[in-house]
Amino acid sequence: MILSRKKTILGSFAVLIVAAGATSAPGKPGSGIQPGGDFVVRPFIEAAYSYDSNPLLKPIGQEQSDSFWDLSPGVNVTRARESIRMEGLFWGRFRRFDEFTSEDRDDWSEELRLALGRREEVRLQLHERFGRVSDYDLSVRTMDTTAEGTGDRYLERTEATPLSVMERTERVDRYLLDCGVGLGGPLTEKMSFDAICDYGLVDYFPEELYDSNEQKISLKAARGVTDKSSAVLSGEIIQMQNDSLDNPAYTYSGKLGWRWQGTFKSRFEGTFGYYGFETSEPKSTGALHRDGPAYDLAWYWQVRPKLSFSLGGRSEMQLAPDTARNAKLVNMVTGSAQYSATKRLSITALVGYRHEDFTSGEELAGEALVKRLVEQWHLRLHGDYQVFKWLKGYVELWTEDTTDNVRGDYKETRITLGAKAAY
Repeated sequence: MILSRKKTILGSFAVLIVAAGATSAPGKPGSGIQPGGDFVVRPFIEAAYSYDSNPLLKPIGQEQSDSFWDLSPGVNVTRARESIRMEGLFWGRFRRFDEFTSEDRDDWSEELRLALGRREEVRLQLHERFGRVSDYDLSVRTMDTTAEGTGDRYLERTEATPLSVMERTERVDRYLLDCGVGLGGPLTEKMSFDAICDYGLVDYFPEELYDSNEQKISLKAARGVTDKSSAVLSGEIIQMQNDSLDNPAYTYSGKLGWRWQGTFKSRFEGTFGYYGFETSEPKSTGALHRDGPAYDLAWYWQVRPKLSFSLGGRSEMQLAPDTARNAKLVNMVTGSAQYSATKRLSITALVGYRHEDFTSGEELAGEALVKRLVEQWHLRLHGDYQVFKWLKGYVELWTEDTTDNVRGDYKETRITLGAKAAY
C-alpha cells in the first residue's frame, strides 16, 4: 500500500512538473523558471557538512561523535492567481557519515498545497505530504523558513514558528503521510468559520516501534467583538490507532479564546479549554483514560522592520510508539527571534521545550511500574548570508538536552555549515 501510494504521488508530481515546464522560459537565477502564465518553477540544491556530538543518541557518558554530509536537491513549483493558489515541493536528502556508515540514509519528501477561492471569501484548501525521513522532518528547513506559520496551516503561512521541529521525537527511519481538506472563511461581516478534516500515518521501519494512524476533524468559529479582536470557539475530535491496540482510541477537546490582530505586523490567538482521551474498552480494564486542561496559542510581533518575535504553545495526546497500550500528554512551548542584520545577513534564534507525561507505567529493572516522564530542551541558532540572489550560505548550531526517567538521559549538539543554490 505504501509503495503504491509512493508511485501514485511521484507520478502526479512528475506530471505537475512536466506541465509547468512544457513552455519553459529560462528566467534569471534566483527568480525561478517562468514557463508562462503564472507558474514559477524553482529548482534548488543544498549541500551541508555537520559535526554531531551524539548521532546515535547514546546515554550520557556513552556518546560517540561523528561527521556527515547532506546533499539535498529539489524543486518547488508555485502558481498564484486571485482565486487559485498552489505550491508543490519535492526534495531528496542523501546523508553519508564519515564513520557510522550503517547510519547512511537516503530520504525524500513531497508536499502539495492548493487553495481555491478569493482571500476575502469562503475558500477550499487541500494539503498532502508524503515522504521517507530518518531525522526530524527537514522539509521546513529545505524550504524557506517562512513556509511555516503560526496561523493558517495552508498557503497563508507568513510567520515562522518552531513547533514543527518538536512535534515528534522518534528519530528513526519512517514513512510519514499527512493529507486533508479544509473549508472556511467569512460567513458575515463579523463571523468566520473553518472546518478541517485530516488523515495522518506514521509507518516505522524498526519492527519494535508501533505504526500508527489518525483521523482528525477540527472546527473553529470566530465572532468579531471589535474591529481588531474576535472571540474564538474551537472543537476537535481525533480517532487514533496503532499496532498495540485492539480498538481505536479517541481524544476530543473544546476550547474558547481570543484573537487579536493590530496590523499585519502583530497578531495573537490563544484558546484554552478541556480535553478527554479514552479507549473503546471499559475504564475498569483500560488504563489510558484521562482528561484535563487543553490550550493552543500563537503570537507574532514585528518590533521593527528588521526584528520580529514569535511564540507558540500547544498540548495534545499522542499514542506511544515504543510501549504497548500507552499514550502520553505532550506539552510544547517554543519561541523564536528573527533579526535581519543587513540586506544579506539574517539571524534566527529558537528555543523550545517539550514535556511528555505517559499515562501507563512501565516495568523498570523488574521492579514496580514507573510512570515515564520525558523533558526536552531544544536550542537553535541559525545565520544566513545571501551571497548572490541565487546562492545562500548558512551556519547553524543546534542542541538537544533530553531527560528520560525510563529510557535514560542524553545530550546532542550539531554544528552545520551549508550552502543552498536556487534558480
